[in-house]
Amino acid sequence: MKKLAVLGLAALAALGTPGCFRNTVSEMELDIPAMTTPAAAARVEQGLKTLGDAVKDIRLDPGNHRAVVKFDNVRLGRRNVEVAVSHAGFAVNDWPADEEARAKLPKEMQGHE
Repeated sequence: MKKLAVLGLAALAALGTPGCFRNTVSEMELDIPAMTTPAAAARVEQGLKTLGDAVKDIRLDPGNHRAVVKFDNVRLGRRNVEVAVSHAGFAVNDWPADEEARAKLPKEMQGHE
């Protein structure tokens, strides 16, 4: 019986080690049609950075109108990431641009949606 208790405690201790927790970082690809220049990409990046340190990595490709974002999925959902881009003035995936923010962008960044 003592042997079983020791094995049970060892199993519980193993569950408590950091390597046993599930990964909390997700990666998502964003389609941002109006992100066509480095300046537009900088605006998108600025919008994503408003999410703070929950955003772990941002890779922008204005030539292909795409971004890849890694984020802490315990603190943020996918929609939070899209809304941050929208609030920067850009339509993203199936989420429209915030029209007020879009109107404040330089004409060349407003794009065609």
